[in-house]
Amino acid sequence: MKFQFLGTAAAEGIPALWCRCDACRRSREMGGRAIRTRSQAIIDDTLLIDFPCDTYKHFLDNRLDLTNVQWCFVTHSHSDHLYATDFACLNPGFSHVQDGYHLSLYGSDKVGEKLASVMGGLEKNGLASFTEMKAFDSVTVGRYTVTALPAIHDVNAGPLFYMISDGEKTVLYGHDTHYFHEDVWAYFKEKSVHFDMVSLDCTNACLPLTYVGHMGLAENAQVRRRMLDEGYADENTRFVCNHYSHNGISVVYDDFVPVAGKEGFLVSYDGMIMEI
Repeated sequence: MKFQFLGTAAAEGIPALWCRCDACRRSREMGGRAIRTRSQAIIDDTLLIDFPCDTYKHFLDNRLDLTNVQWCFVTHSHSDHLYATDFACLNPGFSHVQDGYHLSLYGSDKVGEKLASVMGGLEKNGLASFTEMKAFDSVTVGRYTVTALPAIHDVNAGPLFYMISDGEKTVLYGHDTHYFHEDVWAYFKEKSVHFDMVSLDCTNACLPLTYVGHMGLAENAQVRRRMLDEGYADENTRFVCNHYSHNGISVVYDDFVPVAGKEGFLVSYDGMIMEI
């Protein structure tokens, strides 16, 4: 399984528009891995997770072909994870795609509501379809089994996060969410889950968390310890911190790598590829 982080930031991106905070100022100066666009990932160049406004840039920067993408799983309806307007560009007159191309979209009811304004034409032209998923629903697409898990985030955005298996390897893409609900841990136990890679929401990085809806390194470390203790991961499982806000502490890539490394985490960056 090839897993690629296309974007690795929270809603504002790093550096954020207009912002003069230390993290944004230094990121502008440093460039490279310090620059973070809105979070998105892709598996084997065919299964996409989320569709932010930076999708256009991601596919240009990584020399990817969007017509190779057959499935798109959306975590929730916030605009940094779902920029629905751009799906209209799939319609005839905006794009010329190969005969038979079809994009299957998945997400919660709130995601479906946000997509409604663009889906009519796409469905009429046979170019796309939407399937609603609820917590703990599983679907098989190609060689992948994708399970939706309930996220602790803005309930009005219909938040889910996803467990994805290709029959040999299993990954967890845990964004946007707080420390997992106990129902999720119970599901892991019931299904005897074992993860080969775990990507966790690290919005706050080293800033102590004072709200519910995201995580920082401290919460990531708690998830990792519990997974190891309960057998859902082992010494070969790769844990990755991802989805950073400039409002966190030590969010600049070079600053965070040694800190996260002490807790057993890799630090994502835009374009990062993992062969799992």
